Amino acid sequence: MKLLTFHTVTDATRRFGVLLSGDRVLDLCALGGALPQSLLQCIQQGDAGLAAVRGACSAAEAALARDGKAEHVLPLSSVELDAPLRPGKIMAVGRNYADHVAEGAGHAYTRVAGFVKLSSCVVGHETTVIKPSWTASWDYENELAVVIGRACCDVQAESAYDVVFGYTIMNDLSARDVQMAEREEGNICIGKNFPTAAPLGPWVVTKDEIPDPHALHIVTRINGQVRQDSTTAKMIYRIPAQIAWYSHAGFEPGDIISTGTPSGVGLGYKGPGTWYLQHGDRIECEVERIGVLANTCRDPSKA
Repeated sequence: MKLLTFHTVTDATRRFGVLLSGDRVLDLCALGGALPQSLLQCIQQGDAGLAAVRGACSAAEAALARDGKAEHVLPLSSVELDAPLRPGKIMAVGRNYADHVAEGAGHAYTRVAGFVKLSSCVVGHETTVIKPSWTASWDYENELAVVIGRACCDVQAESAYDVVFGYTIMNDLSARDVQMAEREEGNICIGKNFPTAAPLGPWVVTKDEIPDPHALHIVTRINGQVRQDSTTAKMIYRIPAQIAWYSHAGFEPGDIISTGTPSGVGLGYKGPGTWYLQHGDRIECEVERIGVLANTCRDPSKA
């Protein structure tokens, strides 16, 4: 299932829904009853929450097939998507694709390593992202994101997928000049954390729909031009190792691991001009079996 958070043009209240066939959205909040009223609540309820949502989804699909309509079903084109959830924490994996390591003239880590991304940076699909005034190298990173399904700590790699709820996309927006300066001092913080620095979405896909998260095509387009074109099969440290290491911090339902990005970012571009993000650029981060997370760039100094 594709689970989403949305609002309508006439009502800014965030609502929980599921994407049906034919690009239609079932408003689970409108159905009420015992159904979870948010994606986080669905994750927290575990199998019972998912079963309830699946039942409502099946009933709506049956009504659509039989009658051509169903109660509380809206066209996807009539709603605006919010970030699927605001995770308690985002653990991000750095230097996890060898080609990305090479384009940055760095070296691969000897174990899973990276940085924390603040949940205050999270924004949704089709949200305008804002260039910080203090960076000259605003960059994009398309990443598969893992959504944790239950509270856990010190997870063994062999059972890591047991704690996964599903998957989504995160664009790890970065201020490269600040990031690199901070790295020289030993810690990355502000170069990865600023308002709108973590677009997330467009929805969360439950793990049953992605049996192998290491067999997904990952593509980034800037103004329609392909910049990143790779596969999650090229990760250096795979998802079970990431979960095992980062679970030492303890996970809560809805926490996220962002799994790293392949080559093709602005940092690695050596041709004429620049691949760093500019005012008006449209970013499309696509991951196979999930969809496309799209955002438009705004530089307040150019607006």
